[in-house]
Amino acid sequence: MKRIEERATSREPLAITAAFERGGTMTGFVYVEARKQADVMAACEGILNLYPRTKMVLVPINEMPDLLRTTKTKSLEPGMYVRIKRGKYQGDLAQVEEVEMNGLEVDLRIVPRLDYGLNEDVNAPMISNGAHGEAAKRKRQGNIGAKFSQRPPQRLFSEVEARKKHNKYLQPVSSYNKKQFNYQNETYIGGFLTKAFKIQYLQTENVNPTLEEVTKFTAGAEDGTENLDLTALAATLKAGNAASSYLPGDMVEIYHGEQRGVSGRAVTVHGDIVTLRVVDGELRGQTIEAPVKGLRKKFREGDHVKVVGGSKYQDEVGMVVRIKDDRVTLLSDSNNQELTVFSKDLRAATDSGPAGVGSKYELYDLVQLE
Repeated sequence: MKRIEERATSREPLAITAAFERGGTMTGFVYVEARKQADVMAACEGILNLYPRTKMVLVPINEMPDLLRTTKTKSLEPGMYVRIKRGKYQGDLAQVEEVEMNGLEVDLRIVPRLDYGLNEDVNAPMISNGAHGEAAKRKRQGNIGAKFSQRPPQRLFSEVEARKKHNKYLQPVSSYNKKQFNYQNETYIGGFLTKAFKIQYLQTENVNPTLEEVTKFTAGAEDGTENLDLTALAATLKAGNAASSYLPGDMVEIYHGEQRGVSGRAVTVHGDIVTLRVVDGELRGQTIEAPVKGLRKKFREGDHVKVVGGSKYQDEVGMVVRIKDDRVTLLSDSNNQELTVFSKDLRAATDSGPAGVGSKYELYDLVQLE
């Protein structure tokens, strides 16, 4: 396209209409629109890393519209959650800290997976890095699949553990409000790994973070309590399958926007818009519409509910005992344990789950077959 502009006013303008690339599964191919193959050859002549003489294919007419069809990519904002597609942190949840000006890279906050040298093979050959004057390091053994299956668990960065074996690779960095370290050429702030990723290596759609994952990123208040950023969570779920969490008959509450505090019963659900009939307040009896991103399900203490998805407690049934913002704690009917999940993962239960009613046995009893 640059060459088209340069030769447009010259004596030999290029006879091509456009040039573009699609990326994704067609990475490595350039599409040039022209009426003759000779015009394409002339336009591509001398361009670095472009080889028109080795693999030039005429695109069938019925496939041309698909090449020109564009899809809108999800815009990322600080605080939103994504998942990493590749590397040691593949499948892990990460939080967006900053979006670069070019829109192609983001800085993420990740819960580290570090072994602090515990899995190094002491019998492996030594490999030196003389270019930087660093000491020789032992190369780890094993294939990639084994490494991925045995990767360290997620936990915040520990300065004490890093100093035990890798003190020379640990460098404290001055910071005003949080402890910041540089460990093995990576930056850790407040216990989290801060790292830049290209957007194509991130899953931005249907992230569906669970409460257990999001809790790891909660900010701590001065009194030691946890503070969950519901606005950032709602932004992440906005383009996901959050709408499928609502069904006609669900009690919902608007917690964001001009109609904040209005609650009612869902009547219809179309895409990301929920129509609800207000049950209290000045708008009682009226029907209004609200976007899913500003809604949450409403429950009361004593309600009998069932976990329907998005949590490891799926299909558990119990009674609501505590509600805080968008988190609901229920007492399980099966084992009398308290479970905490997002309200969107709950639904009013029509069945009950007490196990062993009228029986001398209870769950987890040790029995012998006769």
